[in-house]
Amino acid sequence: MKKQNAVLWLSVAFLAFRFQTFAEPLKATLTVHAQPLHNGRVNPMLCGNFVELLNDLVPAMSAEMLNDRSFEGVTKSANWVYYDGAPDFCDREWDRNGTWTNDTASPFNGVRSARLSSQRGHLASLTQSGLATRKAMRYAFSGFLRSDSSSLKVSVVLKVLLPDGTAVSLASAKLPALSREWKKYSVPMIASGQSDRVVFELRVEGQGNVWADKLSLMPGDNLNGWRPDVIQAIKETRPALIRWGGSVCDPGEYRWKAGIGDRDARTPFRNKVWGRIDSNDVGIDEFCQFCELVQAEPLVCISFSDGAQSAADLVEYCNGSATTIWGAKRAANGHPAPYHVKYWQIGNEIGGDNEEYLNHFAAFVEAMKNVDPAVVLAASFPSQKLLDRAGKYISYIGPHHYTPDFAGCDRDFNTLSEMIAKTPGCSHIRIAVTEWNVSAGSWGLLRGKFLTLETALLNARYLNLLMRHSDKADIACRSNMANSFGSGIIETRPDGLLKRPSYYVMQLYAQHHKPVPLRIDSAVEGLDLFTCGSEDLKKVVVFAINSKTEPVECSLAFEGFGELLRVATVEAVCDVQDARQPDVMNHWMAPDRIKTIRLSPMQNRIVLPALSAVAIECGTF
Repeated sequence: MKKQNAVLWLSVAFLAFRFQTFAEPLKATLTVHAQPLHNGRVNPMLCGNFVELLNDLVPAMSAEMLNDRSFEGVTKSANWVYYDGAPDFCDREWDRNGTWTNDTASPFNGVRSARLSSQRGHLASLTQSGLATRKAMRYAFSGFLRSDSSSLKVSVVLKVLLPDGTAVSLASAKLPALSREWKKYSVPMIASGQSDRVVFELRVEGQGNVWADKLSLMPGDNLNGWRPDVIQAIKETRPALIRWGGSVCDPGEYRWKAGIGDRDARTPFRNKVWGRIDSNDVGIDEFCQFCELVQAEPLVCISFSDGAQSAADLVEYCNGSATTIWGAKRAANGHPAPYHVKYWQIGNEIGGDNEEYLNHFAAFVEAMKNVDPAVVLAASFPSQKLLDRAGKYISYIGPHHYTPDFAGCDRDFNTLSEMIAKTPGCSHIRIAVTEWNVSAGSWGLLRGKFLTLETALLNARYLNLLMRHSDKADIACRSNMANSFGSGIIETRPDGLLKRPSYYVMQLYAQHHKPVPLRIDSAVEGLDLFTCGSEDLKKVVVFAINSKTEPVECSLAFEGFGELLRVATVEAVCDVQDARQPDVMNHWMAPDRIKTIRLSPMQNRIVLPALSAVAIECGTF
């Protein structure tokens, strides 16, 4: 009986598979018109991204391999921030043992250093676990050390612990005799093997004490301190603009001047919004250099609470020549050429009716424009009061959209556009959505929704909405770039990088959009469509999002074009296993479950896969 039931179950499953595979798809006709949707243009900066000092977002992209390198301690995330409980880079601590302790007496930096106490016959060891190495990679160790004995033997080791408790060394280097004063020591190591279970060790042999602070371990292929796999992955998404700032600026009391210069001289600080102790290793220089590496425009959100003069100094630091006061400091910090930051936002998430904001806004504009008249300024949250009192000063108003309520977002765009149109002297103002996603919270296990195909398709629908409003919207920054409790388009760990489904959606739109928004007709429920073309209308792309759990066969028709258009290429972001489940996601063991695939059109007919975002490229041939 059990055998018969098993055979019956298999037969039903097989029939269900055949039905799923061969069932006739729904049919739709999509008519693309040469008539523009409006007189605006689709700006590449609508496919922007966002970086802020949020938990492991920046550490996940940095090439630095050691956490808490200044021994200021490891703190948990803010109580209101929780996800699945899995530890991340920010949770990594120095392994505890009886041979070392924290010491608050005369640290090199901050309030603590580590003191290793070695006895003859009993070495002292400071270790941090959870690292990864690649065979033949060169690693650079550096750190500030001092000792009360010049006879101590000090070395650094990269090792793998075996199940029996023994260790295999993959790389090691000896340090010269240590001074009694703080001094920086640097040695290279080359890994003899590859592993994702590597332990870093600072080892002291002999009789005496060694103090350690600001330890660092960097792979030789780092790019200005950033991971090369991160740079490559982000560069391939073509983010025309990346925003820097966020809640750590306002109300987080971040001060940019504490985050420039030699990173070993920077003091870590407590991130009051998100918890954690931030290493302060990444500041304005590192961000601007990241933008240079991925070929994106930077948008810098300044701290309103830090004052107008600080904002002006930051503009001069980024854009001033090396002969200016702050430009000279930038040059001394290793970047003689200005960064030429064009886009700036004054404050983060400050209500446009905030009287303090309104009263001091003009002072920020004057101070920043006096330094660089070419800067383009965005305000924080918009309001009628803001436009009435400060509209003539600004180029952008900056709403944030964290919702899947696209009808509500559509109304907001319309309301803001009407507000701009009716306010005297404000017709020049554009819209910059400097943060957006389907949610800004959904903490707990619901946070995992960010990782799904469903969220990727919702992101695609928002991009369609943005482009439909491209007569007023120029800038949009998806939140966030990496890790950050699942909201990043990429996820990293010491031994690799994982592209989330939303990564492929952002890449799809950045690669295929055209400047001229066009009209498209369709009455099929469950399809979200946007069409745009080249200026000469010889190339057209149709972005089609199929939110249905079955495929849709689309026939394209073109009206009003001077030449015959045909489908050239079709790319789709979808589940390659066609499970037709919105919650599927990429995993480390299945990194390519959702990705971009090439589809084969049948002349001007295309089958949109179930649960997919598709770019249909058409042209004259």
